[in-house]
Amino acid sequence: MPALWQYASEQELAAVFTAFRASRTQEEALTDLHRMLPALPPASRAAIVRGVVEAVPGRADGTLATVSSTLDPDQRHRLYEDLGVPEVWAFQA
Repeated sequence: MPALWQYASEQELAAVFTAFRASRTQEEALTDLHRMLPALPPASRAAIVRGVVEAVPGRADGTLATVSSTLDPDQRHRLYEDLGVPEVWAFQA
């Protein structure tokens, strides 16, 4: 990432990231999230999951449970705490 930020503008990187996301199916995007979320710091993880949940109106509980399924219990607890939602959502749907 440091090399990318050194040689590409924020607008160029945003365009690449947008194109990449648009190229992924929903299943691929979910797989990407499952692989990525456990490795992220809590604040970044919460920001990404918040965006995903807000993008799926009316299905927040199921979406949150699905995307957080690869987190260990401590990470999942922290995520739900950071999002300000009850952790029991993970056991519904």
